[in-house]
Amino acid sequence: MRLSLAKLRAWIAWASPRVWAWIAWASLSIADILIRVMLLTRSNERTIRPTERVDWPKGWKQALMRRQNNTCAYCGRRRLASSFEIDHMDPVVRGGSNDFDNLQVICRPCNQRKGIQTDQEFRRRYARLVPQRPLTPPSEPVSQSAFSAATRRTEQSSEVRHFRRTRFISPREKVFTGSLICGGVTAVAALFSLAQLGAGGYFLLVPSVILGGGVSVGLWVRARVTDVMIAEEAAVPV
Repeated sequence: MRLSLAKLRAWIAWASPRVWAWIAWASLSIADILIRVMLLTRSNERTIRPTERVDWPKGWKQALMRRQNNTCAYCGRRRLASSFEIDHMDPVVRGGSNDFDNLQVICRPCNQRKGIQTDQEFRRRYARLVPQRPLTPPSEPVSQSAFSAATRRTEQSSEVRHFRRTRFISPREKVFTGSLICGGVTAVAALFSLAQLGAGGYFLLVPSVILGGGVSVGLWVRARVTDVMIAEEAAVPV
């Protein structure tokens, strides 16, 4: 069976804008699913010693909240005890201790954003939003959208980036590798399909390479646009 130009033209004429819109929506949905699968993979994480968790002495959380006037140290919002999490100012995975003086209470979104950064590194990165003194909240509450905008404008310190490179498979590495794999599989599938339709030579190789490359680039761009890599990076346990 030969690939007919007349058949291709007939198919294009048949496809309506609504069909193309549905194809675009389905493509984005599939891309989001593939990206989430890439970021869920843990089998190739570099081996690290698990962080030792402790049961905090009774009353420590309440004492930390009183010290901070029931206010998150970063976003400055007053919250209930159930919304606060105890955070290591210097993360345990980077040599921090479980001593009371190394602890603070911050809300869950701020804790996820801080990740393995030290208190000093976090405050330096978001210097436009938070004071530079430890345990000092901003004078006015800061929204999470403002933190997200600052995250896109800035990057983590060289020490944090080095730690991630040597201890973790970063979200960017996962998406980059996964995008290449998806692109390669797509190219092979396109080669097989076009060969079955009778295409050969450049008409077989070039479309397959373009399609595979488009899938790889599309997945990478989608991951960057939706900020899922930043969210995953911030969620690394400390």
